Parts: sequence; C-alpha cells; structure tokens
Amino acid sequence: MPAWLVLLAWSALLTFNATVLIAFDGGTLPVALLGGAAAATAVLAVVLAALRTAGARDAAPGLSPPTALAAIGAAGLVLGAELGTWLVLISAGLLAVALAGLAHEARRP
Repeated sequence: MPAWLVLLAWSALLTFNATVLIAFDGGTLPVALLGGAAAATAVLAVVLAALRTAGARDAAPGLSPPTALAAIGAAGLVLGAELGTWLVLISAGLLAVALAGLAHEARRP
C-alpha cells in the first residue's frame, strides 16, 4: 500500500472525527486542531502522491514493527496524561521495547 494512501485514509478519519465533534458542539479549539491536522495530513498525502507520479522513490518504503510500536507507545503517553498513570506506565514500557528494537535494527547491516 503506498504511503500517500495511508495518509489520505488518516486524513479522512481525522475529518470524520472533526465532523462528529462539530455535531456535538465540541468547541472551537478542538475542532480547529482536528480540522487543521486533517488538512495538513491531506496536503502531505497529495505531495507524496505527486512525488510518486513524478518518478521519485517512495518516501516511506516500509514500516518496521518497532517503528509502529514506538508510535503506539508515544500516542499512549500523550493519552495517559488524561487517562491516568496506568496508561503512562504501559506506554513507557512499550516505547522502551520499541526503542530497543529500533536500536537492534540500526546495528544490522
């Protein structure tokens, strides 16, 4: 799956979340943040699609499992600030495992 398509799907999800937030009168700042993130992600998807059609190499050729785990751990740390210490601790553990995996990948030839 090309990287631009993943980003476009993420942009669509953020747009949907912003729309739901508007429907439930979520306030100006949260709607602006979600809408801005959706717009920026859509622009990035268009740029990546244009680069790919211009013959450039894919900017994100693959995603290793430690990279995905690091993203989940970082997101969990942010959510843990609101949901509680239990999530912060779990996410910190996930992030530590992911960073160890990334260090292992960096040492491989």
